[in-house]
Amino acid sequence: MSTPSNKTITSQLASPSSARTVDQDSASRMLLTIIATACFLAASVVVSGFIGFGTNISFQFALGWLVFLSAVLLTWPHLSLNTRGVIALLILAALIARWSYSWLIAPPREAMIGILVVLLYTPILLVITTLMFSAKAVFIGILVGLLMGAISVFGTSREVLAPLYLNDWRIGPLILCVYALFAWLLKRWVNERYALELSAQREQQLTLASNTDQLTGLANRRACEARFQQLNAGPRKYAIIMLDIDHFKQVNDTHGHHEGDRVLRRVVNLLVGKLRPNDFIARWGGEEFLIILESISSTDAKAVSDALCRSIEDGTANDTVPVTVSLGLAFSASGRAAMDTLKSADDALYASKTAGRNRVSLAF
Repeated sequence: MSTPSNKTITSQLASPSSARTVDQDSASRMLLTIIATACFLAASVVVSGFIGFGTNISFQFALGWLVFLSAVLLTWPHLSLNTRGVIALLILAALIARWSYSWLIAPPREAMIGILVVLLYTPILLVITTLMFSAKAVFIGILVGLLMGAISVFGTSREVLAPLYLNDWRIGPLILCVYALFAWLLKRWVNERYALELSAQREQQLTLASNTDQLTGLANRRACEARFQQLNAGPRKYAIIMLDIDHFKQVNDTHGHHEGDRVLRRVVNLLVGKLRPNDFIARWGGEEFLIILESISSTDAKAVSDALCRSIEDGTANDTVPVTVSLGLAFSASGRAAMDTLKSADDALYASKTAGRNRVSLAF
């Protein structure tokens, strides 16, 4: 059952979004920045190629990148997080393809440029894929390191790379170890953040449970005390309603406590249906309920109180156990503590009971 008071408590205790969602959104923004930057650089290479600078293969690579990345940028707002994650993997695969070309086929000058480009971009893409696919982060890192390491081992046998000091077979194992370690450290960092989030959520759930009445799902008396502190923190215009189910002891004595509990939940449902989302309702104790109406005029507060009284009488008229309620209404005053206003509402409730019940009395 969703109630105004539950929404208020939950909004105070629960974090706005999980760490995993925040990580994926951050990774998505990082990926967009990388794509936009790469698109600009590719466009620069294409323009320089048209005026005679660079090699033909660089021009072709840049042109292909420009077409692909431009298409991604144009469709970006319509892509889901999963699709953006797949794009990150595709870019990572394209970098490995460029790495393969640089080590195995490209002439020395082109090889050095390609190797530098991949070494600069791959760590960033590993961060992004770790945040997007945290469960597979280590696997992705090891796979990337294994592929790049194996390719570089084969590439070190090319004599044309000897002048660039790229003919040392130890480069391959080094790349594998570094990227695997990098992915493992990222994964550990993400897991520690998620563990902290889980611990915080459990603490929030315990706090929420301690402020919630188990039977009705409403705020309990402890939550009311916290709300009173908020009301006392500064000048506010509000009304307090004390509501009591008439002759509730007879309901328990005649029909049993199980039926009494059902009546309590039935009354709560009817009350919640008449309140605004931001109104505060709590189970004060037994069959008594406390309602706080903020930013409301005295006329409107009286109208709400009358509506609550009628809704219980009319709503339960055809139930197995029809009930009515008595209400006491009090308004805040400048410099007056919330507990004093509550006392006035309680006195007004007593006046309603004395006057015959099933009515609203105003505090003076």
